[in-house]
Amino acid sequence: MRRFFSRLTGPTAYRRLVVIALAALYLNIVSGALVRVTNSGLGCPDWPLCKGKPTPPFQFHGLIEFSNRVIALAVIVAAILLAIAAWRSIRQQSKWLFRGSLSIGILTFLQGPLGGLTVLLDLHPIAVMSHFVLALIVLLISVVLTIETFEISPDWSPTPPGWLPAGGVILTIWAWIVIISGAIVTMSGTHPGSDNVPRLWNLLDSAYLHVRVAASFVVAYGLFLVVLARVIHPPRVVTRLAWALVITIAGQIVIGEWQWHTQLPWWLVLTHVSLGTLSLAIAGAFGWILMISRRPARRLR
Repeated sequence: MRRFFSRLTGPTAYRRLVVIALAALYLNIVSGALVRVTNSGLGCPDWPLCKGKPTPPFQFHGLIEFSNRVIALAVIVAAILLAIAAWRSIRQQSKWLFRGSLSIGILTFLQGPLGGLTVLLDLHPIAVMSHFVLALIVLLISVVLTIETFEISPDWSPTPPGWLPAGGVILTIWAWIVIISGAIVTMSGTHPGSDNVPRLWNLLDSAYLHVRVAASFVVAYGLFLVVLARVIHPPRVVTRLAWALVITIAGQIVIGEWQWHTQLPWWLVLTHVSLGTLSLAIAGAFGWILMISRRPARRLR
């Protein structure tokens, strides 16, 4: 055991666990979306067991729901190991990175009982939304830790203007609102998590809201990129993240229109949610680098 924990010491081990935690968190969100869009949320109507047993029955909905629980457990383990690595490696060097790592462990651990409460409340829309929102918060924290670990405040030449960090904050919050409005559409549509689950809102009204929030973000983001390209010469990592977000947004527009005109098939909704979560992660990375653009470049050693 001592030998195992010794491997959790040092910046290299910490970096690896940051990436593992980020990938596991994303996979957990996608698997949770799979539960919802296949209406498998009550495939295991009790918690933490599944129909009174430690393993699920060999049925589609039960297997989907239980698989999400297994992935969630793996995420909890990864988050705990990340917290241990942060304690052993960077606690003295960067207290705020340590606190961020610890918050991932705590919030991920809370996802377990919150998921159980969601099941016990028969997938009440507010409980499901809370489960999803908390997962997005943890994902964004892990994105920030990844940026801070691998590419901390790239060199800007010349020094960027003072409004750039504020632009990063606004774009990240705006992207967050787009994802939340999309989640409202999902909870109001044909895939609320299980049969006979109440909808959060009227589907047409929620879709109307989501489309307009998303369109406003696209326009604002496009104008921001034009200004960024003409006024500033951004570092390569900023340019790559900007283009990555453009590509994912374009994909989201195509898939969003496709799913709406094909009566919301579950696999297209799943693709839309998965790509939307990826878009939020990229927007978070892009926004964070803009927020710290006036900070001196440095690296974790």
